[in-house]
Amino acid sequence: MLVVLFVLMPASVASAHDPIILTAEQTTPARGPLLVDGTISFALYGSLEGPTDTRGFRVQFQQDDPMYLSILIPDLAPENALEDGLLPTLEVLDPMGEASTYEPTERVTFAEPYTGTNYVRLLQYEGVALGGIYEITIKGLAASRFTVSVGKIEQFGTAVEDIDNRDLGVAGVMDWYAPPAETSTATASDNSSVVLLVLLVLLVVLVAVGVVAVVGSRVRKGRKLQQP
Repeated sequence: MLVVLFVLMPASVASAHDPIILTAEQTTPARGPLLVDGTISFALYGSLEGPTDTRGFRVQFQQDDPMYLSILIPDLAPENALEDGLLPTLEVLDPMGEASTYEPTERVTFAEPYTGTNYVRLLQYEGVALGGIYEITIKGLAASRFTVSVGKIEQFGTAVEDIDNRDLGVAGVMDWYAPPAETSTATASDNSSVVLLVLLVLLVVLVAVGVVAVVGSRVRKGRKLQQP
């Protein structure tokens, strides 16, 4: 059983989480990573591709460990425009087999200065953990990116089991926040602007060369007329 106490979390805490990127294959807690110490501050980033999609992971606690969980979404479209009933939720199965579902209770926006990203916090709680492994599943009724925060002790590089992409770090977070497809579109747009600018400069140069040629031709003709 979780003893739940809703509290406020300073925005600065978000920057202290060790990042973990959940993949499309990690649809259940058994397929997801195992955080061997649930008191360490982690942030798990993932994406639900549709209303039946899920993501999962596991967290291990010692008896009476402090337990902290929260869920956030990027403060970007389409997530920040979703109705409350479509937002991601947390399903938590404790070591005794008791399941609890936590739905969004707030929309608190804040900026994370380290990566320059912005978020909306949907819910958070603190409690006292049972000893053993908690299974956590993220669900939602719409496609949505999400972040689940676990623990409060700021410590990077803590061991994580059943994970193949531990080294993605901040780069993985930025790809999650601004997917490569969006980045490619922006790059293509930037390249188009550069090409147009180059063409404009070339046009100006050609016009200038033409004007100089015409003026030079008229000057030469004038000199011939002045000769006896």
